[in-house]
Amino acid sequence: MPNKILRLPPERQTGSRKRVLVVGAEPFMQESITTLLSTMGWMCSAVSRLEDVLPAIEQASFDAVLLHLGQSGAGLERAILGIRESAPTLSERIVVISSGVVDSEILELIERYDLSHLPQEKVLSRLWSTLEDLVVSPTWCKVAPRNIQVARLLFDSFLTPSLAGVRSLHTSGRHFTYEHNNTTIDVLVDVQPGSDRISLMGQVLDATKPQAKKENLAVVLTAQSGTLARTTTNRLGEFNLRFQFAENVSLEIRMGERSWISVPLTHMDWAKERIKQRRATGT
Repeated sequence: MPNKILRLPPERQTGSRKRVLVVGAEPFMQESITTLLSTMGWMCSAVSRLEDVLPAIEQASFDAVLLHLGQSGAGLERAILGIRESAPTLSERIVVISSGVVDSEILELIERYDLSHLPQEKVLSRLWSTLEDLVVSPTWCKVAPRNIQVARLLFDSFLTPSLAGVRSLHTSGRHFTYEHNNTTIDVLVDVQPGSDRISLMGQVLDATKPQAKKENLAVVLTAQSGTLARTTTNRLGEFNLRFQFAENVSLEIRMGERSWISVPLTHMDWAKERIKQRRATGT
């Protein structure tokens, strides 16, 4: 299939339009995606192969990349690493679209690089909301006023021994436990191996209702510069974020319509020092 660029009419190509690179989609899927996004005012460009991704992002600026794998993920990791090197911000806005049974190696790559994943049959129903979470400030970030309650620090693995009932985490990172009313928030922060980026894993728990669902809670990581990362919890109340180091980081979790819990992560100097040490030693 020859490469072709699909654009909106010139009168709609303004600087405010978001732009998506669609990779490897069959003609019918490419047309469906383009039609869907164009109704939202987005622009689409398309290339046929994973090998064409890097030349495309070097020639134009994109807000997100859709990688349609079909039934083969050959070259996926190479494309991901290339995007991370050439456009680090864009690497956090990759959506993998799969068809048929997904190979275990592909699933492992999706998990390792924290990529968004959509089965082909869910594209038309979920693509817009997925891109909105990755690129556009979600509407729940704009709702005001918000009732924000600050959680208190219950446990810090750098300062105190493990508490009874708190799961032991054998890691080089730092483990925090916060509490607000009946809600407990476990947070594990670490510097990613061979990287300046920081990983943050967490879980939201209800002490009075251990089996209560904590799925699809909005989680937003902010600093003075603005939003660093965002995600939602899974069915176990777990969440994962990746971000560049910043001062005065705060984690906000949406518990209800206008109810949020704020988790201040002010104790981050250790991560900054660890990044400096790695840079100095080259490890």
